[in-house]
This record gives sequence, C-alpha cells and structure tokens, in this order.
Amino acid sequence: MNTEEIKKLLPNYDPEQVDLYCKYVQSLADAKKKDKTLQNPWMGYRKPDHLATYFKKVALDGLFIDGVHITLQSTGVAYDYIAYKNKMLMAYPETVFDISLVYDGDEFKFEKKSGTVSYIHNIANPFNHTDDKIIGGYCIVKNKRGDFLTLLSRADIEKHRKVAKTDSIWRSWFAEMCMKTISKKACKQHFADIFQNIETIDNENFDVALLKTDPGKQETVKDNLEPATKMWAHAITAYCRDGNLDAVEKHVNISPENKKALIAEAGEKK
Repeated sequence: MNTEEIKKLLPNYDPEQVDLYCKYVQSLADAKKKDKTLQNPWMGYRKPDHLATYFKKVALDGLFIDGVHITLQSTGVAYDYIAYKNKMLMAYPETVFDISLVYDGDEFKFEKKSGTVSYIHNIANPFNHTDDKIIGGYCIVKNKRGDFLTLLSRADIEKHRKVAKTDSIWRSWFAEMCMKTISKKACKQHFADIFQNIETIDNENFDVALLKTDPGKQETVKDNLEPATKMWAHAITAYCRDGNLDAVEKHVNISPENKKALIAEAGEKK
C-alpha cells in the first residue's frame, strides 16, 4: 500500500489526521488471519486515489476516517453511533444526545408534552444484557431546534440489518449496530439538512431500495449474475480465502465491476 501517494493527494488537509488515516489504511492492507491469509483482500483493489476520495468525502462534514468511529469496509465508509453524535455536537454544541437499548425486563416510559420530551428508563439487570434480550431502543435529542424522540423496535432494527450489504459486523457487534441504526434513523428523520452527506456515504453499505419494498432475504451479488459469470464465484471465493488476489487477476475472465463485487462479497464470508 503506497500511503505516501495518498498523502500527496491530500495536501490541504490536517497532516495529523492524514497521517493517522494512512496508518489505519496500512493496517487494513497488512492484516492477516491466523492462517496467514489476508484478512481484508478487498484492500488490494483500493488504489491511492480511491482512498484519498474516501477521506475527502468524509472531511466535508468536518470529520475524518479514524479507524475507530469512522471506518473502511469492503462496501465503503461506515459510521458508528458515536460519529453521528459527534456530527450533531459539531452542529449544535448544546445538544443532549441520549441513546440506549431497552432489554427484556426494563421499564421504559416517555411523555411528550407541549414539545418537551420526558422519559424514564429503569434498567432491570445491567449485568445480564445479551443480544437476544434486546427488545428495541431509543434516541432522544434535545437542542435549540427542539426535543426529538426516535423509537425502534427489535423488528424495526432487524429490517435494517436485512438490507445491509454485509452481515459480518452485525454478527460481531450486534448491540453497537443496533445503536448505530437508531442514531442514523433519528438524525435522518429530524436533522436531514445537516446529515445529507453522511447519509449518502453511509447508505452505500445498504440496499436502500429493499427498505422501501420487501425487507426479506437480501440477494447476494452472485444471485444477479449471468450463468457464464456466476460460475466464477466459487473460484473467486477460494482465491480470496487463500489471499491470492493475483490469481483472480490472472485467471478470472469477467468484467472488472463483477470481479470487484464478488471479491468484496467473498471477503465478508470468510
């Protein structure tokens, strides 16, 4: 990974942020699994200009890809709920931004009177919180624009999960992804004017059309390929499992777009 080339493409940005970003990018490119194969084979298809563009897009909101709250994955740039909160505080520093999950056994009550939101959340057993006991969540935002309450049930959250282009992060960090989904919904619903760019970038990780239609099983890239192209899917999966991207380039004779999509999908199945 030529991080020096990335730095040359970002001359007008905070040098410290650019340096941290380049170190993060390098760590993604170098990361290996226990069997010594590449953990992120899709990084082999991210050229310096692509990576610089990611940085520039995020920077439009005064944020940067730090590898913690804003990260790269095979489908693009991903924001967590802290990133959404940070953007809100940049726009409205006085904001109270309270987000939490509600577990089975908790008591949660709210009231909205004359535009003011009041609520009570009594946590039944904070040391027995497991993913299967999440029944929903809420995000309450209070600032000079008003009081805003967003609620999502477990079923609502699962609908968003089903349209995600990758499920690996959901499997590993379910509670965190629930909180991100609730934050994303709150910001989009009540503050669309300041979250437009973030929404555009973050939605690259979701099939937004499915949110508006059937929230059932999401099709894979392979499902939508012509038979002649589909036959290469298993070969690409095997090459990616072995970290052998050179073999993909040398032997797989399909369009660059389909090749890139299948590599990204194979990377998430590992």
